[in-house]
Amino acid sequence: MVVIERWECRSISKGPAGRAWLLVYGRRKTGKTFLLRSCAGASVYVTVGRSGSCVVEEGEPRIASLEEGVKAALRAVESGSTAVIDEFQRLPEEYWDLLAVSRARGGGRLILCGSSVGVASKVFDRRSPLLGLFAPFKVDLASPSDTVASLSRALNPEDAVKWAVVARDPWLLGLLEPRGDVVEALAEAAPLLAASASGLVGEIFREEERALTQLYDAVLRLLALGYWSSAALAQKLHEARLLARPEASHVTGLLAQLAAMGLVERVRLWRTRGARVYYRHRSSLLSLLTALEERGVEAGFKPPRETVGSLLGVEAQFFVGELLAEATGLERAYAVSGSWEVDVVLVKGGRAVAGYEVKLGPFSSSEASRAVERIRSLGIPRAGLVSLTEEPPPVADELYGPRDLVRLAREVSERRKLAHGSIS
Repeated sequence: MVVIERWECRSISKGPAGRAWLLVYGRRKTGKTFLLRSCAGASVYVTVGRSGSCVVEEGEPRIASLEEGVKAALRAVESGSTAVIDEFQRLPEEYWDLLAVSRARGGGRLILCGSSVGVASKVFDRRSPLLGLFAPFKVDLASPSDTVASLSRALNPEDAVKWAVVARDPWLLGLLEPRGDVVEALAEAAPLLAASASGLVGEIFREEERALTQLYDAVLRLLALGYWSSAALAQKLHEARLLARPEASHVTGLLAQLAAMGLVERVRLWRTRGARVYYRHRSSLLSLLTALEERGVEAGFKPPRETVGSLLGVEAQFFVGELLAEATGLERAYAVSGSWEVDVVLVKGGRAVAGYEVKLGPFSSSEASRAVERIRSLGIPRAGLVSLTEEPPPVADELYGPRDLVRLAREVSERRKLAHGSIS
C-alpha cells in the first residue's frame, strides 16, 4: 500500500521543541489517526467510542470505561510520556476539568484528536477549562506536493500526478491501489467509491451534530455539477422548492457552514463580472464521485471513460493551481471571462502575476497558442501551460509536463517538511 508522507508528521512528532499539547482536528477521513499513530510516539492511545466506553492501547488493547481511559492517558502524561485521546468530540465535557488540572503535573504531552471542526470552537471558547492549554492543529487533505512526491516513488510521473488529484483524500488508498490508468480505475470502482463517499458525508454531518438535510445535500450535488456561484445555486434551489426565494444571501450562509465543516472551499475569482468567489467541493474525489452519482452510478452502472476523464480534468485544474500556489507562496485564483476561463491565476496583492491553462491530456500546437493568447489578452504578465500527460508545446513563458510537476512537488514537499519541523 502506498503511504503519503506528509509535512504534518514532523509537526506532530515528539522532539525537543515538540512538547506542546495539541488539539488535532479536521473532518473525517483526512488521515488524522494515521498521522498520530505513525508520528506522535504515544505510549497510550485512547479511542473514545459512541457507546460510552473506549479502547485503551498500552500494550494489548482493552475496552474500558471513559473514566479509566482518561486516567490511563493522564498517568502516561504525568510520567513524562505522550498520550493521545482520539475521537475527543465524543468525550463528555465533565472530563475536561480533569484534563485541565493535569497540565501542571509531569512533563509529558497530551494530544487530543477530534473528527469535527466544531470541537475546536468548543475547546477554544473563552469559557472552556481547556482554553490556553492546547495548540490547535488542523489536518486537511494531504497537500498536493506531498501527494505527488509520495506517489512518484511508486509510479511514473504521468500516473503520479494524475492519481494525486484524487489520492490526496487518504481514504481512497485504503480501497483502491494507485496503479495504471486512473480514469479507467475510477470508472471500474465508481459504484463502490460513490457509496463510500455518501457514507462519509453522512458521518461528517453526524460528528458535527448536524442533520444532512435535503437542502445541504442539494447544495453539495449542485456544486459537483458545476454550479459555483451563490446566485446560480439559489436559483436552482428555488426551482427545486428548497428555498422560498432565490436569494444568494440565503445560500451564502449554507456555504459558509459547509466550508467550516471542511466540505466546501472558496476560491478567489479574478476579474470575473458579478462574482468574487468560486465555490466548490474541497475534495476533488468527493466532487467527482458526487457528480458521477448524479449520472446514475448509484444504480451500479459503470460510467463512460469520457465522463470520468472530463470530470477529472476539471479537478486537475484546481489541484495544479494549489500546487503552484504552494510552490510560489502566491494566492490561487480563477477567472471566468465570457465563454472561457483561465484555469489558474496566481495573485499577489490583488494583481495577477501569472496565468495558466491546465489540461489532463496533451496540448495541440493550436490549443497551446490560443491559450497563451487569451491569458496575455487579459494583461497577465506571464502565461503558462500545464499538461499532466506530456511536455506542452514551447509557446509560453512557463511549461510544465508531468516530470516538471513531480520535480516541483518534491522540492516543495521537502522544503515544507523542513519548515514545519516542530511545534514549540
